Amino acid sequence: MVFYIVYRASKEHKNRGLIPKRLETLGCKRICNSFWEVNERKIDEALKVVSGNQPILLKRTRDIRKPEYDGEGNLVDFGSLIIVTYNTDRDESGRIRGLLAKTPYIRLCRSVYAFSQNDNLYSNKRGKIVNMNQLFTLIKENDESSKILPRMIIMNGAEATEILIERVKLRVANKAEKILDGYKNLIQTIFDGEIEKRRLIEEEKKLYSEFASLRRIAIFYERWLRVDFAKDMMRVYSAIRKLQTSKSEYNPFKQRN
Repeated sequence: MVFYIVYRASKEHKNRGLIPKRLETLGCKRICNSFWEVNERKIDEALKVVSGNQPILLKRTRDIRKPEYDGEGNLVDFGSLIIVTYNTDRDESGRIRGLLAKTPYIRLCRSVYAFSQNDNLYSNKRGKIVNMNQLFTLIKENDESSKILPRMIIMNGAEATEILIERVKLRVANKAEKILDGYKNLIQTIFDGEIEKRRLIEEEKKLYSEFASLRRIAIFYERWLRVDFAKDMMRVYSAIRKLQTSKSEYNPFKQRN
C-alpha cells in the first residue's frame, strides 16, 4: 500500500538537501517539494527522517469520510481531504492566488494544499461559500503538472491535528491583522485630513471586501475545525465602527478638481 508524507522544509539552507537525499535512499518518490510517496514498509524509517519537521502521514481511501469530533466537540479527525499540488509561480494573471486567498485550505508545505472533501461544509443558507470545481479547473488549466488527490486521510492525527489547526489560526490571525492595519491607516488619514472622498470610498470598499471574504473563511473553519475566531473578527468590527465614527466626526474630505 502507498502512503504519503509531507513535511516542512528546514529553514537552514545547508540542511534542506539532507532530507530529500535520505528519503530517496529509502525509495520514496517526490511528488512536489516536501510531499513524497512512501512505501508502507518504509513508513517508520521515513517518519524518523522527517521527525523534526512537523511530518504529516497520509493515505488514500476508497470511501469519503466525514470529520469526527470528541464528546466535547473538539476535532479528532479531519475527514477526507483533497490534496492539491500547485506552483503559484505559474499563475501569471494572479487569478488563482486570488481564489486561494478566498478559499478555506490548510497549507501542508510549499505548493501543497489540503481542502476538506465534505461537500456540506461548502454551502450555507445563502448558497455556495466557494466554488471548488472552478478553482480545481483553473489550477489544471494553468499548471499541467499539478496534481489533485481526493479521498486522502491523515494517519498520525494526534500529532497532526494540533500542528495543522495552529497553521489555520495563524492564517486567519495574519489576515485579520493586515485588514486591521488597513483600517487603522485609513482612520489616521482622516484625522490628518489627507484623503479625498473618492479614495476613502474605494479603500473602505476594498477593505470590507477582504474582511467579508475572511469572515466566510473563518465561518467555514469554525464549522470544520471547531475553532473560535470571534476575537479576531471582533477586532476588525471594532475598527470598522471606529472608521464610521471618524467619518462622521471629522468629515475632512478634500474636493479636488
